[in-house]
Amino acid sequence: MSSNLSQSAIPILAYCASSITMTLVNKLVLSHFQFHMVFFMLAVQAFGSVALMVLANKVGLNVKYRAMNKADAKTWFPVACSQALMLYTGGKALEYLNVPLFTVFKNLTIIAVAYGEKWVFHAAVTPLMLTSFGLMVLSSLVGAWNDIAYNGWGYFWMSFNCFASATFVIHMRKVIKQVNFKDFDTVYFNNLLTLPIYLILSILQENWVGFFSYYSDKANADELSSFVQGMLVSGIAAFAISYCSPWCLRTTSSTTYSMIGALNKLPIALFAMLWFPDPITAGGVLAVLLGFAAGLVYTHAKNIQKRDQPQGTQVLPQPISMERLDSSSRPNVK
Repeated sequence: MSSNLSQSAIPILAYCASSITMTLVNKLVLSHFQFHMVFFMLAVQAFGSVALMVLANKVGLNVKYRAMNKADAKTWFPVACSQALMLYTGGKALEYLNVPLFTVFKNLTIIAVAYGEKWVFHAAVTPLMLTSFGLMVLSSLVGAWNDIAYNGWGYFWMSFNCFASATFVIHMRKVIKQVNFKDFDTVYFNNLLTLPIYLILSILQENWVGFFSYYSDKANADELSSFVQGMLVSGIAAFAISYCSPWCLRTTSSTTYSMIGALNKLPIALFAMLWFPDPITAGGVLAVLLGFAAGLVYTHAKNIQKRDQPQGTQVLPQPISMERLDSSSRPNVK
């Protein structure tokens, strides 16, 4: 029994560590340097995921994915574009909002997805889910009311991100049956198809002239070194989440896996409070705890629904996590 426990504990800890690392590094890269290169950061993450997936496959780490082909790429490209919009708007929101507040408002995406699923797939919304939705709304109101460093742009991008995230999740679930993607297929195609998009948009939209001018000054060499290190860690963490998610799912149950996703929001918020110099208020802490409770209630409600519904029936999705600012790198939980 102790052997089984240790086999499950390692992937669980690895999944949690990679998720926490990704969130904190994203916040660092997007708000603590002179230039906030969202598209470039996403390009680094996409490249890191693809390159390390190929390397892991070559060395036999059980990372299998479908080879890129024209038919699947054409079908999946609109989904990849919606993922790019979701990640970009999430990055902009994280640039302006502190991490605990970001996690609180990210819960609102669950409500949008739930009712989108109800409309598109006729999925049921149970009373227990409605209870969790009430807690999510309450936590968001408490968080906004106690937001000392209020930033209108942060709330704009967060609202946009909730809409983009819900659109991505619902669109992906409609298309994924057509291509029959498995664990790493979605990760591979999403990252490989969006990589050139991120690079082109970074070149066109981001201030590379100012970037090179600023960091060519030797006085900014230390900041440049920290920026490069942050980008490298971000790329590695993107692959780590992609690898640890199915690893965790294979060694635990889908119920345990979904509960881990809900529980992991609390340490993310706590680490962010300790690491970043954002003001901490009692109301802000209460908002995080309410959001944490809402995630647990929703996960429990979803697991009950999954248990009671016939095999193959559409159910509501997993709670939106902080991975890549969203849940795009998770495998489908059957």
